[in-house]
Amino acid sequence: MPRARASLYVSATSVVFLALAPALVEAHTIPGGLTLHQMASAADVIAAARIERVGPEPRGAGPLPPVEARILEWFREGDTKVENIRFVPHRHADEKYVAGEEILLFLERRRPDAKDAAAVPYQSVEAIADRIVLVPATRATWIDATRAYAALGKGTRTSADAAALGRVTVSMLGSAEPRIVTFALRDLTLAGAAPLIGEADVPALTRLLDDAARPVTLRVGLLMELERRKLVPVGPSWIPLLRAAPPNDRVQVIRAAAARAFVPAVTAELASILEKGERDAAIAAARALGAEGNEAAVEPLGRAVDREPDELRFAALGSLRRVGSPAAREVIARVAKSHPDPETRRVATTEQNLLDTRAAAPPPAPAATSSPSQSPGTGLGRKGITSVIVAVLLVCLVVFLRKGKGKSE
Repeated sequence: MPRARASLYVSATSVVFLALAPALVEAHTIPGGLTLHQMASAADVIAAARIERVGPEPRGAGPLPPVEARILEWFREGDTKVENIRFVPHRHADEKYVAGEEILLFLERRRPDAKDAAAVPYQSVEAIADRIVLVPATRATWIDATRAYAALGKGTRTSADAAALGRVTVSMLGSAEPRIVTFALRDLTLAGAAPLIGEADVPALTRLLDDAARPVTLRVGLLMELERRKLVPVGPSWIPLLRAAPPNDRVQVIRAAAARAFVPAVTAELASILEKGERDAAIAAARALGAEGNEAAVEPLGRAVDREPDELRFAALGSLRRVGSPAAREVIARVAKSHPDPETRRVATTEQNLLDTRAAAPPPAPAATSSPSQSPGTGLGRKGITSVIVAVLLVCLVVFLRKGKGKSE
């Protein structure tokens, strides 16, 4: 089942986070916002501050109004340490500052040639659409996290820094603040193959996986990262997640588990949800079981095509087509011929035609093999090499003639 196995390594971010780069990334590179680590890495100034004054909204495409803030606590002073600091919001972010709010500031120096740069020397780092507002209940948590990331330093990180970022990342994954956990998990995904975590971190991270009090989507993302990094076996840890997922999140977890349907234990659990789960979960399980060659799914899917609602029957038929085995084909053929519901017969006929079209498609042409008349480095025969040489000479001749024409004109 090569397609099913390959799909395992489609990044965790397709469900929770998106893996966009194999290296530690800088600011202005991640669509949709930066993590707390990335903001701290990009900023010249990091501080907790109270917004004192916000300028009037501009008309049309005029310059953004400056914001004045009173510094409450420094985490990175940059080249200045003042009680009040002025900055402009970043053009690419939807930042709305409110006088009186206490927020985390991540600022970078404006270009010297920017208009009024002397009076307003900073702009906010391009970050996230919603500000990090400091409120009493979570203030200390955010302050501690920001201080930890600020201590890692500014700018490009060397490979030696991966261990330091890894320690902070593991700590933040255990945070009680969901957004901090989300940031840390995205850092882990964005790091690609960088060794942010290792075998020594598995016990602590496994405890997070088993913590039912944590959001299940974050647990799913963490599990996918642990599997991707080959720190836990693929498959077994999905069973408790599927069973413990609350109703509002269960469909998401089932969809994520679809990439592991080639694991017998995961297939068995999805089949159980298909047969015993409530409507939406059963439909999601029917779709999740449709992995190519997943023979163990044929029998439960075959029973589902005779159940209500029709959406469940259609999902089961689609999955049987994706399984594509002889047994799956037999079920589709039976439904297309004799199912009591006309619409279900029509859907089954369509799935059957898709299978027939796939079977009738010509196989891909075999790769050309080398022959004595071929050049070993190019795979081209003597005629092919001659054709290339002639083509190059013709191009040179055209260029020469054009230059000559230009001179004569």
